[in-house]
Amino acid sequence: MKKTIQLFAIMGLASGLLVAPVFSPFPETGSAYAQEKEKKQKPKTRRSQTLSKSSRSKILNAQEALANGDHETAMRILQDVLASTKAKPYDKGVAQQFMASVWADKGDYKRAAQEFERAINMNVLPDNVINDITFNLAQLYLAEDQTNKALRLLNKWFKTAKDPGSSAYALRSQIYLIKEDLKRAERDIDIAISKVEEPREAWYRIKLSILLQQDRYKESLPLLEMVVDKFPGKKQYWQQLGAVYFELGKEKEAFSAQQSMYRQGMLTSSKEKVTLAQLYLYNDYPYKAAKILADGLKDKSIERTEKNWELLANSWMHAREWKKSRKPLLNAANKSKTGKHFIQLGQAYIQDEDWGQAEKYLKKGLDKGKLKKREAESWLTLGITQSKLEKYEEAIKTFRKAGDFDDVATDAFRWIRSLERRLAKLKEEKQNAEKKS
Repeated sequence: MKKTIQLFAIMGLASGLLVAPVFSPFPETGSAYAQEKEKKQKPKTRRSQTLSKSSRSKILNAQEALANGDHETAMRILQDVLASTKAKPYDKGVAQQFMASVWADKGDYKRAAQEFERAINMNVLPDNVINDITFNLAQLYLAEDQTNKALRLLNKWFKTAKDPGSSAYALRSQIYLIKEDLKRAERDIDIAISKVEEPREAWYRIKLSILLQQDRYKESLPLLEMVVDKFPGKKQYWQQLGAVYFELGKEKEAFSAQQSMYRQGMLTSSKEKVTLAQLYLYNDYPYKAAKILADGLKDKSIERTEKNWELLANSWMHAREWKKSRKPLLNAANKSKTGKHFIQLGQAYIQDEDWGQAEKYLKKGLDKGKLKKREAESWLTLGITQSKLEKYEEAIKTFRKAGDFDDVATDAFRWIRSLERRLAKLKEEKQNAEKKS
């Protein structure tokens, strides 16, 4: 169970945690982390620069092309700026920076990182823009699983950033989490969450992962209950919540979590539905267990295995729906390598006093064999069934087979003596009737 919780804890961490690389080609109007409305840092060593009129127009056109998803046009325009002999070094630096953003938008993070490195090496961009690029490079390297490089760049960015925003702390927390430095990861994610009124969902995932990987279930419980309330449609949180309830011995709450997931249509796999049915059966709701299994086996969302047919049959039997247990028992029996399900089927018919069908399936079960501990009781049950059908001589032979087993020998011989007396009485009655006639 602990392994399951930890798996849930890290599921989805790769999605939604990266700060989307949003780049402005005009450093004077935005920054890579402007989405948090953080104050820009003023350049320390370079004076503020502006684009030439011609380059600005071209880069605006490139920006429009990118907004329309036309990467090739955007790249062609930017290449014109980079190749122009009239463009200022600063113009080319901005074009190079924006070229990287086009590659990032295409999803080629490796190439985007290379283009950003070129922009930095041109040594023409203001310090605040270099800082922005450094921040974005850290994200790109993280996306490329180069965590050491990402962490080095991000720490470099932190040294120059004034009042870093929550996204930066969350990003570094993610890197520490990947590196299994849980102490630093927790420190940074706590800072990130404390800096905003409404933390991002992904940040809660990081915090939960940190807690669950350390088996800190009591601390994770209130957080899980909170995220389930905030994001009720997220299956992952319900799974974690149910698992944590179970680990803390809160079985009723764990069961309730499973029920909530089922009502929301979150339980779709065969294993999930079978597990819920087992919980209903365990909590003494056999009819609900049977209904889930019957529906799932009918529409094939539950695998039609021997065990699942047997579980359905047992659920119906616990609900005292003996007739409904027959078909799933027969299906289980036909799939089984042993005769145990035929024996169960015979017993189901006994409940309705259908002795003929009971005898038929008890015999099938014994013929198929491999009953182990059930064999002795099965011979005894078959003998009783045959006696109900008034097949006394046949029943005596069956009871003698049962007598070979110590567990039921006493009962078997008691039945034999009883039937022998019955036969003797019937024989006497027959003889008296013949004399009278």
